[in-house]
Amino acid sequence: MDGIICFWEPHHVVSRTTVKMIDFSRYDSFIFDWDNTLAATEPLHIKAIEKALQEMLQYQMNYDDCLFFVGSTSAALAERILHKLDRDDVSAEQVSQRKADILRKQDIHFKLFPGVQEFLHFWKGRKKLALASNSSREFIERSLAYSGLRKYFDCIICADDVEKRKPEPEMFLLAATQLASDRNRCLIFEDSTAGLLAAQNAAMPAVLVLNPGNPLPGVLELSQPMYSWPQLLQASKGSCKN
Repeated sequence: MDGIICFWEPHHVVSRTTVKMIDFSRYDSFIFDWDNTLAATEPLHIKAIEKALQEMLQYQMNYDDCLFFVGSTSAALAERILHKLDRDDVSAEQVSQRKADILRKQDIHFKLFPGVQEFLHFWKGRKKLALASNSSREFIERSLAYSGLRKYFDCIICADDVEKRKPEPEMFLLAATQLASDRNRCLIFEDSTAGLLAAQNAAMPAVLVLNPGNPLPGVLELSQPMYSWPQLLQASKGSCKN
């Protein structure tokens, strides 16, 4: 990509003298976000939206735009930029659709975060597993095929399946319904403000996953559980001893 660099250092340092692990026995089901939670796919989305903004608005994304975009939507970013430019000749939905067209034609190359596949493999068959992503089904299915993770999920909820994406709760509530699990028995794994708000709006417990290079949400409650995949994997193995 000729413009911005799509990798960031966290804005905050998480410091804890002790790490209290999650009691996984409280949950029947796990619901995972995809982009930047399980897979380092955010650069693919940023490359596509950057190109769409250049083509349609002659606008170059900056660092602040990237931070806003992480965990948000293409339409929300486009709306923000259109307002900043005082443009009404192009709609946010048009920019979002162009981004989707560009993304559809991009080759997919990305890495899973350390510990992800091992965590999914450990819990497959022990818990019901779902994916709930703001991305399109076309992108998610291509990504799952590329990564080989499709076999782990009992249901997949994408932007195509709901009227309102995260931070609205519809996606998580639909996943719980399809898994036939009570919302209180579902644990959500997220990386962004929008995802954590969606969990909160659904009255469902959530973990903030700490991945290398990901920016942390701007506002976090002190009580918010935060763990890396290696920590979660270690806790998983410990929870099934004896």
